[in-house]
Amino acid sequence: MSDENTRFWSKVVKGPDPSDCWIWTGAIGDDGYGRFWTTPATGEQKMIRAHRYALALIHGGLEAIDTDEACHLCDNPICVRAESGEGAHVYLGTRESNMAERASRGRHNRQPAAEFFRHQSPAERGRRSRALRDLIRDQGYDREAIKAMMLGLARGQGTLF
Repeated sequence: MSDENTRFWSKVVKGPDPSDCWIWTGAIGDDGYGRFWTTPATGEQKMIRAHRYALALIHGGLEAIDTDEACHLCDNPICVRAESGEGAHVYLGTRESNMAERASRGRHNRQPAAEFFRHQSPAERGRRSRALRDLIRDQGYDREAIKAMMLGLARGQGTLF
C-alpha cells in the first residue's frame, strides 16, 4: 500500500456492523464533505473529496473516475464506504443517474445518517459533518452515542436538526 493510501485509511473509522458507514475523520470542507490532499505526478498538492478518493482506490485511480459522479446511498457526506459489489455506500454514476436515484427514494435510506443530513444548507451540513467526525474521534464508533447526537440528546451538543 502506498504512503498516500495508508494516510487515507488512517483517517477512516469503520463501523462494526456490515451495513455501517465508514466515517472520514480527517479534514472536512465548509460543504460538509471530507477532504483529502494528494500529490499527483505534477508534484503539486491537489484536494479531492474523501469519498471520491475511496472510489478511485477501487476503480483504478483518479483519472479512471474523472468523468463520473460519486453517489452516496447513505446520504452521509463523510462516509467513504466505496466497495466493489453489494455493501457499498458510495458508488460511481452520472449526474443524471444520481439525481434520479435520489428522487426515486426521496433521499430516504436505512442508514441513520440519512435523516441527519437531509434538507440542509452546505454550511449546516459542514457543521453537522464536523460534529459527527469529532464524536467518532473522541468516542470511537459508538452507535448509541451517534444516535443520541443525531437526535440532539448528547450532552452539550444541542439539537442537531
